[in-house]
Amino acid sequence: MKKAAAILLGASLASSAAIAVEQWSGSYSAINLGFGFNPGDNGELEFERADGTDNSAAIDNAFGENFEGKFNSGALLGFELGSDYQSGNWVYGAALDISMADISQEQSAFSATPATYIERRELDFVSTLSGRLGWASDLPVLPYVRAGLAYGDVSYSWEGNSGAFQGDNGDDGDGLGYMVGFGAEFKLDKQLSLAVEYRYLNLGDADFETYFSGENDMLGQPTGASAAFGTSAQGGSIAQGTDEDFDFQSVSVQLRYRF
Repeated sequence: MKKAAAILLGASLASSAAIAVEQWSGSYSAINLGFGFNPGDNGELEFERADGTDNSAAIDNAFGENFEGKFNSGALLGFELGSDYQSGNWVYGAALDISMADISQEQSAFSATPATYIERRELDFVSTLSGRLGWASDLPVLPYVRAGLAYGDVSYSWEGNSGAFQGDNGDDGDGLGYMVGFGAEFKLDKQLSLAVEYRYLNLGDADFETYFSGENDMLGQPTGASAAFGTSAQGGSIAQGTDEDFDFQSVSVQLRYRF
């Protein structure tokens, strides 16, 4: 009798343990509110003659140490669709999200003329297609990791206030890269949950070169810009940032509704 009771008790405990694991299977939609930032090295402008001639002395004389790069942090607001599947404690799934963005990167130089040279890359929206893997327990909390593809519409612009050179505005770029991240999802009830997530996104080397040149003055004499940048007949100069990849980090809060 005691042996039978022990067997029944053991079976009951095993059954209770299995039932205690929270279930996360199902499809969901979500709204995301995040913040994009980059505290790392954001590079600076560099000028290289298109014909390969050395203009470093003229650049040093004109600009000195007046080069810098900065990242303008901003908001991310978007929508996500995903599905999760569960096998025991393991939860795996995939999701697609699209977010409007208000973040940008600037790389600039300031000459002694004075003159300002600024290139700017702005992210209007970003989308990711990713998979995630989580670990379920008896708690209504799902920690997980995430990785996948990232795509962003990167707008490029060039700004200068010097009349001593002529230039074009460069090209916009479509950034295709990757994302990795981690987070935790908290159940609010059977259908609603709240997730907090960190991501690193790298949109690759977006095309952001600008070509410009100095021109001779009205008397046909070379200007200071010609000495630094070369004339159009020489091919001018290429202005490009030393931080080629457009990358940033984000933290977000997501409200998810499971179907």
